[in-house]
Amino acid sequence: MLEYFKTAKADIAAVVNKYMEEYGQVYHTVSAELGLDAARRLAEFTGRGKMIRGCLVRLGYELASGRSASGPDLEAVTMAGAAMELFQSGLLVHDDIMDRDRLRRGAPTLHVTYENSLLEAGALEPPHHGVALGICAGDLAYFAAFQLLAEMPVQDPAARQACLIAARELALVGVAQMQDVTNGAKRPDTGGANISATKSAQWIGPAEAISEDDVLRLYRYKTGRYTFSLPLALGAAIAGAAEPIRAALEAAGEHFGILFQLKDDELGLFADEADLGKPIGADVKEDKKTLFRLRLFRQAGAPDLDRLRTLFGGGSPSPEQLLYIRGLVEKLGIRSELTAMMREQANLAEQRIAELLQAAPSAAAAAWRELAAYSLERNS
Repeated sequence: MLEYFKTAKADIAAVVNKYMEEYGQVYHTVSAELGLDAARRLAEFTGRGKMIRGCLVRLGYELASGRSASGPDLEAVTMAGAAMELFQSGLLVHDDIMDRDRLRRGAPTLHVTYENSLLEAGALEPPHHGVALGICAGDLAYFAAFQLLAEMPVQDPAARQACLIAARELALVGVAQMQDVTNGAKRPDTGGANISATKSAQWIGPAEAISEDDVLRLYRYKTGRYTFSLPLALGAAIAGAAEPIRAALEAAGEHFGILFQLKDDELGLFADEADLGKPIGADVKEDKKTLFRLRLFRQAGAPDLDRLRTLFGGGSPSPEQLLYIRGLVEKLGIRSELTAMMREQANLAEQRIAELLQAAPSAAAAAWRELAAYSLERNS
């Protein structure tokens, strides 16, 4: 990982551990068995991530202000970075439950760790109660994150603005996540009839009706703004930056986020499972409407299309089935097309903040460009 991010990550991890231990002591007063244990599970789970989102708060501050973070501002951006990572943990815990994933970052997902604890204790229905406890722990991560934002050593208006920015963006993530779940839902066989003529909910339309614009909008709000725009905007808010500066950072973040999600989709098909830390082919299993999937279904010939319809949403694909899908993606030129789109998004992101990069500390400007290269080349 990049040196700039390594330094920031170490600081953020220390803050996560410190405050979750402190908050956990309060949670302990409610339940001696669950409170502190939940805080420690979340801290451990959070610490296994790359913490890119948290590091971007500091980068947003330095790009917006034109100076390196120091003193109380450095403490504030580190606390806000820790809050971003706790938000991320909460989203991942819930996402793993929704996607029925049991492995994350090379280890059992958080709800599975609860399931395993319940199994060891001889409890009835460990899977159900493991999921329930996982949902509660994910919620706890959100609340702890907002508490961190509220306790930053900044003037009240800056803390209030940071909380408002985070609340707004997380609400948008929630709606985008609902859309993602809906996109993966099984469609009713209408026998060619218009979906509006059935009793099915209007928002569960045929898969063929999902366009690339729909998918890009989902990428923008489920990943792009949350992963990049939000932390960059939090950094700008702590710096007291003017609205146009924050808006430029948010716009750049959207482009970076689309690049990041496209790379995630590619890795979900082509990565090595040991590098990725979770099973390959999860998007195929859940029939996620990625750009790879949309272009594959649009460009494949009739025999391949029939086979693809049985594979997507048909359970975990076998290694042979994954090889078939990968080969088709390569043969049809889809991988090269989307690689070009990723490079275009990286260029657009830099154009959005070209003036800020010129005025930024050299380490911050270099970190932005190194992050773009890393995002294009990462393998996990």
